[in-house]
Amino acid sequence: MDSVMDDAALALLSTAWGLGDVRPEPLPAGHTNSSYLVPTEQGACIVRVSWPGKTAEQVHRERQAIRQVRGKPGDIAVPAVIPTREGNDFVRTDEGRWLHVFERIDGKPGLPQDPDRATTHAMHALAGLHAALVPLPCTSAHPLAWLWQRYERIRAHPAPLLPAIPNAHYDLMLDHAHAWLTAATTWVRGPIQWLHGDFHAGNLLFIDHRVSGIVDFDEVGQGTSWLEAAFAAFALSRDAERDDGFHFDDRRWHRAVLAYAERIPGADATWWLRHQEALMNLFCLDQVLIHIHAAQRRLWQPGPGMGFLGCWRALRRQYDLSESQRSTASTVASRSSAVGEASCRQSTASSLR
Repeated sequence: MDSVMDDAALALLSTAWGLGDVRPEPLPAGHTNSSYLVPTEQGACIVRVSWPGKTAEQVHRERQAIRQVRGKPGDIAVPAVIPTREGNDFVRTDEGRWLHVFERIDGKPGLPQDPDRATTHAMHALAGLHAALVPLPCTSAHPLAWLWQRYERIRAHPAPLLPAIPNAHYDLMLDHAHAWLTAATTWVRGPIQWLHGDFHAGNLLFIDHRVSGIVDFDEVGQGTSWLEAAFAAFALSRDAERDDGFHFDDRRWHRAVLAYAERIPGADATWWLRHQEALMNLFCLDQVLIHIHAAQRRLWQPGPGMGFLGCWRALRRQYDLSESQRSTASTVASRSSAVGEASCRQSTASSLR
């Protein structure tokens, strides 16, 4: 996203928050928002500028989730909004960008030097986050509601420019995505509730190996918490630098899901282990859909070392394998039918002699 805050956003900081004559320092961010550290006399704060066209519904969901989590027992911080002079949580620019100002949370994003211990604590933090979100009323009873909504948003718009990916492959991927999401409803388990929607190391703040804060509730949605736990375990154990396929630390993934399960009353830890491969495919699909949606909004283009190509190629292998197995089964069936017909003809000929 933008490394320099535009003049319109700077002007709003001055008029709405009284933050004039500041020099925002860009922070590492994803492909949807731009975040800046703004030093002030009262201490540093975080200014976040959304992409143009972010819907009011998304802003409302994010605010609802953060308000639900804030003040709950535990030592994990979530963003605290600094209101405008008029008491508003945010301001919208003329071009459709939303400005938020948050209190700064101590910690650094990304897994620290001891990734195994950090992953365990991150999964404990996710369990605590899920517990805090339980009271929020759900409007959907579908276990994959947030994934379906993302898929439907993508289907409603033209294919984005994805270099090195032919349109035919894009259409085929979305066809298979529909089939995979449909099939997943038969085996995905876990309580349906509000979820963070994008729980990975880049959206976590660490002090040493402990999570000090959870940020970026942009993708908050509804679905089964067990599925988000599986996705979080893959996100925290993956090697996003590999583009030849999806690669992850299997030992760390197992420790991650067990760490989550031990904090959730009644959780069946064996469910994650039994369905690991299917869960991995759904995680890859989730990553592909997130990036396609960003590309449709011209916020991102595929490139090496981003994780997208590895997930895309892993899914391609899955449906190529599926087509190959289907073709093999069809060939075997045809041969069996031909053998049966030949045997029948031979038997008939013998009986007519």
